[in-house]
Amino acid sequence: MLSSKKKLILLKPCGQNSNRLMQNLHFEAFCIEHRIDYRNPTFNNGHLYISPCSVKTNSFIKYLSANILEQTFQQSNIIKKIFSFAWLLSKSVFVKYIDFDRVNIDKDRKKILLKAFEKKNTVYVSGWKFRVSDLIEKNRIELVKRYSLKPEFYENNNLYKKIIKIKKQENILIGIHIRRGDYKNWLGGKYYFEDEVYEAYMKEFLEKLSKETDKNQVFIIFSNDNVKFLENDNILISKECWYIDHHLMSLCDYLIGTHSTFTLWASYIGGNTFFSIRDNSGKIENTVSDFRENDMFHIFGEKGRCI
Repeated sequence: MLSSKKKLILLKPCGQNSNRLMQNLHFEAFCIEHRIDYRNPTFNNGHLYISPCSVKTNSFIKYLSANILEQTFQQSNIIKKIFSFAWLLSKSVFVKYIDFDRVNIDKDRKKILLKAFEKKNTVYVSGWKFRVSDLIEKNRIELVKRYSLKPEFYENNNLYKKIIKIKKQENILIGIHIRRGDYKNWLGGKYYFEDEVYEAYMKEFLEKLSKETDKNQVFIIFSNDNVKFLENDNILISKECWYIDHHLMSLCDYLIGTHSTFTLWASYIGGNTFFSIRDNSGKIENTVSDFRENDMFHIFGEKGRCI
């Protein structure tokens, strides 16, 4: 176990809100395990959560994260990565900086980071491909406590109140996350599904649960697009902002949706089962409910490996 004098600082965020949360989760789990002070100056939504990581760092951080040739090579992602200021300083040994998107995928990332701390008290990192699946599970209670949404953001929300009432009546809550938008083009639209596909999964899951319990089931639809579903006694439709949806999804007993870190994050915080849709069959047995495998999908694709 390393000294608390050590400090890990994330220089660059990955993606939008849910991707950033997942990226942050793995780095912070590593730091909790090894008693390292973790800082994420890119975490601009920290005010939403109960006790997230600190965003405070030295003022020169913005220079480390800068790409010094960005204006000259605006269309070249390769040039931007290679000539970041932090990368150049790391080559001169003044700064220890690791971009985990540039590390060979077969390398042990934990060992790489631990070795870096043998030489420097402060290590700067970036990249999407840092995963410590065992540590986010081991430290889940602590991380959930830190990254639960502050009650002030949801306690007066009408949909939240309705969901709590439904839960008290011992209904089974099933969150359906219909992810479209950018998914129409991502991987050629492979995981872009129309409402009819989600409806097929809902019906199949309803039949499955009905054989196992006599409790009533209520679906809650979450989407970043218009849906054809209509509200009734057994279907609610959320029109809340993303962080409220995260919290409401975490309250569900089950989640069904396509591959998305949005659903994955809610599943982690809520400790519920997320059935990740792989095809348009409508068959629950074709989904993937293992959290680690669903997380690895976003790095390795369908032949995900656990690290």
